[in-house]
Amino acid sequence: MQPDAETSFLIGMTKLYYGLNVKKQLKKIATKISWAKGWPEDNKAFWEAEAFMWQYKIDKKIRDIISKELSFLNFETSLKKKKLNNLDLGCGAYSYLPSTGFDFSEKMLLFNENCHQKVQGDLEKNLPFRDKEFSSITAIFILNYIKNIDQLLVEINRILKNKGYFVAILSDREISSWPAQKVVNKLNIQQWKNLIQNKGFDVNIVKKSGLWIFRAKKE
Repeated sequence: MQPDAETSFLIGMTKLYYGLNVKKQLKKIATKISWAKGWPEDNKAFWEAEAFMWQYKIDKKIRDIISKELSFLNFETSLKKKKLNNLDLGCGAYSYLPSTGFDFSEKMLLFNENCHQKVQGDLEKNLPFRDKEFSSITAIFILNYIKNIDQLLVEINRILKNKGYFVAILSDREISSWPAQKVVNKLNIQQWKNLIQNKGFDVNIVKKSGLWIFRAKKE
């Protein structure tokens, strides 16, 4: 029995991540799948497809490090005897903290079990949240992909409570060849720090196991 189009597409994505040249075949299959039409040029279709592959991208060791680095947000809120109110931007199919999840991909949101609220939207546009709505905001491996990065940082400042934390994590290594086609920002660490600071944050940077961790406190 021949697999259906979606199953064939998933198998092909796995081959793609192992470096096999199957893009042409996948583009043809994508035309038969409602959510994948226009892949990979169409951004929404691209990230919907990535939802199937998220579990192969970050190994458990790195996930554990990220979880540990974000744990201070829970500690900060517990000291204030308040409940964590975190927004996870570009949350994908996995969030490290219980969060409101915001992502372009409906499929990724469906897979994300750590989001108590799920909002589908575009990080290139104004965020659909109230001023000072969140006590913390996280952005894990997404800033490289945002074209209107200045606008996003202004929006993050707007919806973050005073003295709240924006935590961004970036890799210090080259992004793998397939997702790299969507990268629009290739700044060095000092440039990232200056960019975030100029939007009203006090920024502390930690490097650990190939990760750059930005702790940005709203001034």
